Amino acid sequence: MPPVAPLHTPWLFWAGLGRVLVACLALLLGACASTRVIDSEVRSFAGAVAPQAQTTYRFDRLPSQQSSQAPEPGFQDQLEAMAAIALAEVGLMPEAQQPQYLAQISASVEQIARAPVFPGLGLGGFWGLHHPPYGLGMAYSMEPPWTRYGVHVLLRDAASGQSVFESTAQHVGPWSDTSRLLPAVVRAALRDYPKATPQVRTVHVEIGPQGLSERP
Repeated sequence: MPPVAPLHTPWLFWAGLGRVLVACLALLLGACASTRVIDSEVRSFAGAVAPQAQTTYRFDRLPSQQSSQAPEPGFQDQLEAMAAIALAEVGLMPEAQQPQYLAQISASVEQIARAPVFPGLGLGGFWGLHHPPYGLGMAYSMEPPWTRYGVHVLLRDAASGQSVFESTAQHVGPWSDTSRLLPAVVRAALRDYPKATPQVRTVHVEIGPQGLSERP
C-alpha cells in the first residue's frame, strides 16, 4: 500500500500565504482609494479675551519642537503645514511680522496594543494505549494594534501672551497612515473656532479621494 501524502505540503503552505498577502494588499489599496470617516473626541476652551475669527497668527515653537532638538526632524514642519490649512479654513492667516496671535501646535502618534481574543475552548477524548485519554485545547489570536492620534492647539495673544483659545482632539482607530489621518484630527481640533466647547464631543471629518470634508 503506498504511503499517504501528508496533508500540509510546502507548496500548499506558500500558496495559502500568497493568497493572504494578496488579500491584505487589496484591502490596503482599497483603503487608500476609498472614503473614510474619522471620528475625533474634541474639547475646546476660550480665554479671558474672546478669540477673533478674522485675524493673523504666527507659529511659535516650544524648545522641544526646534529642528535641532526635535526627536523627529521635519515632523513639526509637516504638522504646521497641516495646521496652516485648518487655520485658514477658520479665517486665520499667517503673518510673520506683526501677528495678532501666536499659535502653538503639538501632536502625538502612538500604537496601542490590544488584548488577545480567545475564540474557543475545546475538550476532547481519545481511547488508545499510547495516548492520554483526554485533551484540552485553547485557541487565541492577537488583534493588530490600533493607533492613537492626539493634537493640541493653543493660541495666545502676541502682545500680552495671554491664552485666547485652546483645543485638544484625539482619534483612536485601526488606520496607521499618519500623513492622511493626522490632517483630519488637526481639522477636528479647530472645527469649533472661534466658539469654544468645553464638553467632549465627537467631530467627524471625511477623508476621500479629493481630500478632507466635514460631516455633521
